[in-house]
Amino acid sequence: MSVPSLDSRKMVFKKGFTDDGNDTTISLLQYNILADAAIPRGDSGTNVCGTYAFCPEMHRYMDSRFEKIIKEVESLNPDIVTSQEIEQVFFENTLQPGMNELGYASVQHLRPGDHIGLAIFYKNEKFSFLSLCQFLIHEKLPSVLQEAGLESSVALDIGEYVKRHSEYPGIIGPAGDLMVRLKVKATGTVIAVANVHVTWKEHKYPFLQIFQMSCVLEELFKFAEGALCILAGDFNATPDMPLYHMISSGKVCEVTDHLVQSNSYHRDRDVRFGGKRAVEILKMIDFKLKVKSSYFEVMGREPVYTNWGDMEMDAEGDEVHKLCLDYICYENGDEKSKQFLYPYAVLDVPPEHVIAEHAGLPSAIFPSDHLPIYAAFKLKQALQ
Repeated sequence: MSVPSLDSRKMVFKKGFTDDGNDTTISLLQYNILADAAIPRGDSGTNVCGTYAFCPEMHRYMDSRFEKIIKEVESLNPDIVTSQEIEQVFFENTLQPGMNELGYASVQHLRPGDHIGLAIFYKNEKFSFLSLCQFLIHEKLPSVLQEAGLESSVALDIGEYVKRHSEYPGIIGPAGDLMVRLKVKATGTVIAVANVHVTWKEHKYPFLQIFQMSCVLEELFKFAEGALCILAGDFNATPDMPLYHMISSGKVCEVTDHLVQSNSYHRDRDVRFGGKRAVEILKMIDFKLKVKSSYFEVMGREPVYTNWGDMEMDAEGDEVHKLCLDYICYENGDEKSKQFLYPYAVLDVPPEHVIAEHAGLPSAIFPSDHLPIYAAFKLKQALQ
């Protein structure tokens, strides 16, 4: 089955990879599908704010985009799908039934206030469902900080700060997280999968993003109970930003702080809580879960872009917005668990000219402002 949005994309295999056919594989698709609610409309039902105005209206909304999304999923046939910007009514009436027909079970987390959230889909034939965890990050963060040694009153202040800056009252609710523990039927191996949508805020609040991800990493470690972990989502940060450095290095350090302080665009460079700078507080967290990027491990780099919209201007005054914002991260495993995850293939993004032909994303070909990214893993058992 030919799928136009996938025709120009190539599967890239890790150098030196050989398939002996003896290992169980797990594949995951990460996809922010662009909620219709994120596309402004006027009273006439047409777009009046310019956002995605380059996309013809007949291709702009979910009634025309859904079929293309489902065809992408069907063609790639991932074992797990993590997705963001899922509207409640759309999930219940359209997306969930459509994914059920493809053999997926599902769980959803909704943000309060806007009825939009996260969803995880997993193949019924491959996994048994074990447990679910969902929470609002600002509510869970204070306990994470207190466990790291921060006094309660300061931790609660940070939770309120994160809530205040991660929502747009009446438009976007506060950020949350969704996790599931699944058992691979063929091997009995347990994996924990987390889906997160980090706050955008025009990249003006890097410490806000780091506080959010710190909470997710710590909670995923506890929820996993020793299981192998996969963390995927729309991180809303590019590889040169502080959040990415924090994830790739596994800590908040002087380099992270330098990346924040060196950009005058950042509005939370000097934010303090209880007299302490944000970086001093974040350094208190000893991250127990260390994750790697599947794309970086396979290709030696992240995708050139995963999002292409119309929110910025280039030197000629043309609107352009090409950023890598989406990631699939994983925990390698350890000798104690005797289980290991190895990424061996990822789906590269289409060439720039293919997207530019339609001015951006979404388009008549591509059904979201984000590209779906895909990673395949080998699940290996250590020799006894």
